Amino acid sequence: MKNWKKISLLTIAGLLVLLIGIFYLFNISVSIPSSDIQFSPSNAKRPLNFTNEGKKPKNIIIFIADGMGFGHLSLALQTQQSEKKVSVWQQFDVKGWHDARSAYGSLTDSEASATAIATGTSTNFGHIGLDKDGNPVQNIFELASDLHYNTGIVTDSYVWDGTPAAFSAHIRNEDDARSILQQIATSELDLLFGELEDVGEGDVPEENESLDILRKRFIMLDRSLELPGGGNSSKPIAAIFREDEIQDMQSSPNLFNLTKTALSYMSTQDNPFVLLVESEEMDAASHENDSKRVLNGLKSIQKTLSLIFDFSKTNGETLVLFTADHETGGLSAVSDFDRYPNMQIRWSTKNHTAAVVPLLADGPGAENFADIHRNWEIGMVLKKIISQDSANGKNDQEY
Repeated sequence: MKNWKKISLLTIAGLLVLLIGIFYLFNISVSIPSSDIQFSPSNAKRPLNFTNEGKKPKNIIIFIADGMGFGHLSLALQTQQSEKKVSVWQQFDVKGWHDARSAYGSLTDSEASATAIATGTSTNFGHIGLDKDGNPVQNIFELASDLHYNTGIVTDSYVWDGTPAAFSAHIRNEDDARSILQQIATSELDLLFGELEDVGEGDVPEENESLDILRKRFIMLDRSLELPGGGNSSKPIAAIFREDEIQDMQSSPNLFNLTKTALSYMSTQDNPFVLLVESEEMDAASHENDSKRVLNGLKSIQKTLSLIFDFSKTNGETLVLFTADHETGGLSAVSDFDRYPNMQIRWSTKNHTAAVVPLLADGPGAENFADIHRNWEIGMVLKKIISQDSANGKNDQEY
């Protein structure tokens, strides 16, 4: 009798686990109507052409799309391309991937992965500009400033968020906005465009205090983004907006306009530059499984990338690097055979995943990123490119 009771209890427990699993699966697998996602094929092709192989870039633009994986990229390629125009994604000479894991294991957060990209050092969750033991590590902006580069950050997120902070601060507490802002204000950063968030909450100072901290270093631009002239034209500048003001192409300001202004400023300076452009829209949207926000965010990313490519091709001396710090949401574009070739978006989680993420490069020095496998290798290569007097192939450099 006891054995039968034991078997019955096990059977009931098994059924409960199965039901919970089914409930969980259906609640995190979210779709939007296929009619909202129009398939748009692109037949145009661009041949590979390493015309700048072996050359050192004068300028470097790093575009990090927070939370963007190959599912997001596939969605962009399948739904937002002109049939007769080469996709911005096809314009990169180097198309690869990297494993964004942290020193902790296969998963990561923005702080750890952005720090690896910014410093060339793998680290743990929540470590900003620090190695896994909590020691400060020089980032590429600090190295570049020492070598007389101008440096700048453009983000559609708040300026002390994990990704931009990894390029400008060294701290264990990612919520200590006041300390991060103070470190930014005492850095050698020349340009800072982004938002404030949660002002007055916890360790986040009120808006006026935040702006006063930043004014110690930067001339503050108004909403017109008009650059200072005369004797102020080479002074550090900042444009700071309220929470969630910078979103997609319909918002004012938007990532495209901020990046356009940043490139105008950098072009007027006498020095080479390293510029970080970050879009946080994929991460924010994917944490909420917000499919429509993903689509709008992809349009903003592609428009801004096209602007960067136009600049780099005209300039001829600029390396463009595109990647993500991790993937969020486990997004997939799946078939809807009733409305083929349109499709649906499905999600597997609202958290970060261990998926590998895109790594794309174009321009002088792009060939150095053709064999990257881990996020920290990106930072190592960037440091070597910035510090070398003449470009050598990756195989000629000592690691």
